[in-house]
Amino acid sequence: MNSKGKKIKICGLTRREDILAVNTWKPDYAGFVFAPGKRRLTGTKAQELRDLMLPEIPAVGVFVNSPIEDILSLTGKGIIDLIQLHGDEDRDYLMELKSCLAPGFPVIKAIRIRQAEDRKEAENLPADFLLFDTYTKGLYGGSGKTFDWSMIPDIKKPWFLAGGIDSSNIRQAMKTKAFCLDLSSSVETDGKKDPQKIKEIIQTVRSEQPCQKENSDSTADNLSPKH
Repeated sequence: MNSKGKKIKICGLTRREDILAVNTWKPDYAGFVFAPGKRRLTGTKAQELRDLMLPEIPAVGVFVNSPIEDILSLTGKGIIDLIQLHGDEDRDYLMELKSCLAPGFPVIKAIRIRQAEDRKEAENLPADFLLFDTYTKGLYGGSGKTFDWSMIPDIKKPWFLAGGIDSSNIRQAMKTKAFCLDLSSSVETDGKKDPQKIKEIIQTVRSEQPCQKENSDSTADNLSPKH
């Protein structure tokens, strides 16, 4: 885990092997996707993965236009620690969701950047964090494409940066004012999370301080059920 500097989130975990990788290299956040797509998890599978993951790594649940009761089911079971809304959720939806959550439960609202107005309106939404992602027609996220990061204004609310961040541009991304860098497909090989790519990207982000790693050779130590 990183106590200072840029945070990093590895999203789209689906397998036991993915949990081993994040337990070893300890990103600041790990993402479980509950939206339609190849990385979608059931609540049962997410519970299984959460139980194997180190408890100090916060789990982010990613949703697209989900019924609020579906989200509350996962928060109530302690499966996720943050909520990421990646669809068309508006102010009314956010207010209703917030009213149902425990005080202080963090909510991230994703904004797909297409024009300048998108970014300005976003700051006024009742979310704790924003996430800026690439606008791709017909997709709510996960395009693996970048956008013009200079379009992001200097805003007070902390924000995540997503969309096409990989080893070729990670240092540029680190120069932005993003609170956290969000990666998924760029740390995969043949559609599956690649432990070596996860290691390398986290080491790059944390290059100014030792990369934290514990007992990487021990599967038992790195797949630690919560008690």
